[in-house]
Parts: sequence; C-alpha cells; structure tokens
Amino acid sequence: MSACFARCCRNGARPRGVDLLDLAPRSCRISILTTRDGHQHLLAEDSGRSLQLAASGVSILEPVRLTSSVLWPPEELKQRLNALDCLNSLCWTGRLQPGFFPTEPRSSRLRRVLHALEGFIAGVSHREIGLALFGRARVEQDWADPGDHLQDSVRRAVRRGRSLMNGGYKRLLL
Repeated sequence: MSACFARCCRNGARPRGVDLLDLAPRSCRISILTTRDGHQHLLAEDSGRSLQLAASGVSILEPVRLTSSVLWPPEELKQRLNALDCLNSLCWTGRLQPGFFPTEPRSSRLRRVLHALEGFIAGVSHREIGLALFGRARVEQDWADPGDHLQDSVRRAVRRGRSLMNGGYKRLLL
C-alpha cells in the first residue's frame, strides 16, 4: 500500500515523489539526523512537539515516494496510522498539529511530584513544599486537619519523586 502524502495526489494525479524538506509553508524546524550506520532520520519540531521519521534505502535529501507495509502487528497499528496521519497533516499545513500530541493524563500529578522532589532536594520543609504545591490559603486551612490529608499528599509526592529519581522513571518510559 502506498502511504504517499495527500498533497502528492491532488486532483487525481498519479502519486509522485515528495521532497520531504519542501514542506512550505512551514513553521516547524526540520532537521536531518544521520546515524553511524548511515540510516537517516527526519526530525520535525514545532511548539514543543516533534515527529521523527526513519528512512532506509533512500536519501532524505532527494524526493522520495513513501511506502508502507499493509500488514502491521495489531499492537502497532494505531501508532503507525497516527504517524502517517500526522505526517500527512504536516505536509498540508507545514505544522505539527496539537491534536496528534495528546496531553499525558498523568502530567499534572507528575508535575506536582517533580516540584515536591525539587523542594526536598533543596532541603525545604514539607509545609513549604505544600505552600508551593497547593497555595497559602489551602495550607492554612487544611495543614492541621486531624486526618493529615494534605500532609500525606505532600509526603506521597516527595516519596514518589525520590522513587522516580532512583530509577523509577524507567517504568514511565515503558
């Protein structure tokens, strides 16, 4: 199956080669990375988002026709189709559209954990970490609560941050 860019097939024209570096108008930065073994990667970066394409058997510097296998392992199907859709959108708009890069659902919790870890490393008290994480009003209202919910939240954030720092971050990558 040919996974040619949509703009190559305008008005029913036959698919032709695409110059990957000619993504005008583009607002993203395009880089070419070459590995020691000669493989080439095209890296498109835009507003904190990035898309990396690996090329084998061709030079990225020359117009190429992108092709892809029809049969992909089921566990890779969604990611591969998303990558092709993102690439097609990049070709048409010259931008990496935010819709292809959803926010990590755990991002707000991880941000709080990293802030707590920074405070812990700096030697700041748990109460001061709580002030930074939740604000003065909430800490003044809930810090002395008999259930210690806010203090427990800070302790858990610090403990999770230390766990990530000591190698636990690897589980996030898998």
